[in-house]
Amino acid sequence: MSLESVVLSLIFNVDNWAKAPFINLKGKFPQVKDEYDIVFSDTNPEILKADLHYPKQAEGKMPVLLNIHGGGWIIGDKSNSTSYCLQCADAGFFVMNINYGMPEKDVKFLFEKVDPLKSHDAKYVWPYQIQTHFMAMKWLEENADKYNLDLSKVFVSGDSAGSHMTGVVCACFCDDNYANALGVKKPSFVPKGYIMNCGLYKLSIYEPIPIGRVMMQKFTGYKNIKESPLYKEINPMPYINKKANNVLVCKGQFDVMTLMQSDMMVKRLKKEGVNYDFYVGRGFPLATFHDFMFLTFTKHSKDCMAYTTDWLKKTAAK
Repeated sequence: MSLESVVLSLIFNVDNWAKAPFINLKGKFPQVKDEYDIVFSDTNPEILKADLHYPKQAEGKMPVLLNIHGGGWIIGDKSNSTSYCLQCADAGFFVMNINYGMPEKDVKFLFEKVDPLKSHDAKYVWPYQIQTHFMAMKWLEENADKYNLDLSKVFVSGDSAGSHMTGVVCACFCDDNYANALGVKKPSFVPKGYIMNCGLYKLSIYEPIPIGRVMMQKFTGYKNIKESPLYKEINPMPYINKKANNVLVCKGQFDVMTLMQSDMMVKRLKKEGVNYDFYVGRGFPLATFHDFMFLTFTKHSKDCMAYTTDWLKKTAAK
């Protein structure tokens, strides 16, 4: 444990804790049915749980959104993304909002509600998280008939570190060698699209920055990050190609946490001929910063979510 690591965890968790009362949309969508803490893999039933949100009166098979929460790979919980997921469910999607394992927690007794201790262990390092995301897809496959899911219309979304992992999932479907290196087991379906909110896709940029370096050290389990046997694969961008199908990239105009990486991803998508959309939050200060779309009480968040759900519906209808 380092001072930088403790400070980083505290900053992230204070942010989640402080925002929670103001962005909570639970109970605001009476047409959405909720199921909480559904175990999606018996390999680790204590933490591999998901919250499900879906329309009570769906017409025909439902399109699907699998959501991966953010938190710098080191903190967080699926509950931090609930309001985002509820809005997508209200737009007609079956939303599976998942938890995953994270490295050891620095301050064990703080912020249990937004960062449960049980989700942390020294063994939950890269690429374990990615493997669990594919376990969630297997659950979707196995439960498609039960919930009347349209597996030809599956989307994957994430914010911040969750957006990085969304990029990794995307790269796994683009490049079989990449997927094999990470040890994932792909489902029978291929996602129709991806939503990358305020993401990081070239993590090597953060090595010279103390706090960024600490995140990577905890994420990989290596003090010298380059000693990780999968160091090269941490950056998903080089493996993403036209097989990505459809991608929506969202960012705040002055998101200093991501260092223009959304623009880098858009450049890559354009080069590879991927069908993409790019939403940039504008309007200082609340629309310009990291994860602004989660600030549900703001006009800027509402505008971004309206764009996101419209994109989902249009893309699913193709």
